[in-house]
Amino acid sequence: MTIHFAFLFHIYQPPTQIPPVLKQIVNESYRPILETLNKYPSAKITLNINATLTEQLNDYGFNDVINSIGTLANRGQIEFTGSGKFHPLLPLLPEPEVIRQIKLNNETNKRFFGAYAPRGFFPPEMAVSEEIYDPIRKMGFDWVIMSGIANTLPVFPTDFISFHSNTSLKLVFRDDLISNDVGFNKINTIDHFVNRLNYRNIKKDYYVILAMDGETFGHHVKNGINKFLKPLFQSLEYRNDISMCTISEIIDKYPKKEPQVPKASSWSTMSFDLTQDNPFPLWLDKRNELHIELYRLIMFATTAVHLAAKYENSMDNEKKDIYRNARNFLDRGLHSCTQWWGSKRPWYSPDMILRGINEILLALINAKRSLPENAEGVKEVFESIMHGVLTSQNKIINAL
Repeated sequence: MTIHFAFLFHIYQPPTQIPPVLKQIVNESYRPILETLNKYPSAKITLNINATLTEQLNDYGFNDVINSIGTLANRGQIEFTGSGKFHPLLPLLPEPEVIRQIKLNNETNKRFFGAYAPRGFFPPEMAVSEEIYDPIRKMGFDWVIMSGIANTLPVFPTDFISFHSNTSLKLVFRDDLISNDVGFNKINTIDHFVNRLNYRNIKKDYYVILAMDGETFGHHVKNGINKFLKPLFQSLEYRNDISMCTISEIIDKYPKKEPQVPKASSWSTMSFDLTQDNPFPLWLDKRNELHIELYRLIMFATTAVHLAAKYENSMDNEKKDIYRNARNFLDRGLHSCTQWWGSKRPWYSPDMILRGINEILLALINAKRSLPENAEGVKEVFESIMHGVLTSQNKIINAL
């Protein structure tokens, strides 16, 4: 009997991240993880890197990290996943924005990683809802990963691969309990890890998928690389009871059956959140006034940019440049951290919230400035939008 397990490491930094923090994380986490993979050629991971981080690594001179990821991907030790470039919460966006974020992520990562051809998709924060599967399938992905809490089957898939009832996308679910225990340093020895993987205690093969922030190792859990990952990767060379795979390798090993429609949820959603119809509690909690106004502000900006886009062909070159600025600021402003820092569960940072709001406001102002003189009809609509923006902004400031 063999337990096939996969690690998915998700690495990401918001577009508003400050360079000293990025440098610290590169030195504590990204470089040591990649060096450890390089040292143990039989080790492999599935990696999600949102392309906004890829650009930051390039812009701030961390090209060795980009090159190491590319080399390990070429060796087959890293399998990439697709995602949204600026890490937006996809279920909270209209479909055109979902598709745009996926396209931007593909284009940027393909430019930096020659081996970037992902089969699978990592929705930021593992946030899923029925609305996102069709655009993911349209973009050519074969499978999508989500939190175990999303599973609606009476059994948890460990010896078969479930699939989405309406799109036939293959569905994989992380083991939330083991993932969180590794992520919070409750599992930090090889014996403990193997015993937890062997929780089913049966004689036939099955699989376990673990997913967590890559920054967990070395940055959040300071000894997580030297005392856990390195010994684990080394021990795998001599074991036959557990086998490290990529997620796609696991999908290819097990039969596809049992359709389902997963629950709307994220990897931070708890059972009590679902009972209260609150699937995305860290980003749009209906009881959190700050969340509501931030979401309203984002929707105002999205509407403004989409309205301006209708007049792009009649803009002169200067106006087109202004519109492109608006579009870029909106792409950046959709990152999920602005709402996350306002969740107060327990995380809270007015500074990070205001940085995110700044991107949204720049998108709004530039969208308005980009309108050509002949766009008389829409200018009244923009006045209404700006009135709503000022109302929401005041409520946000008062709530901070």
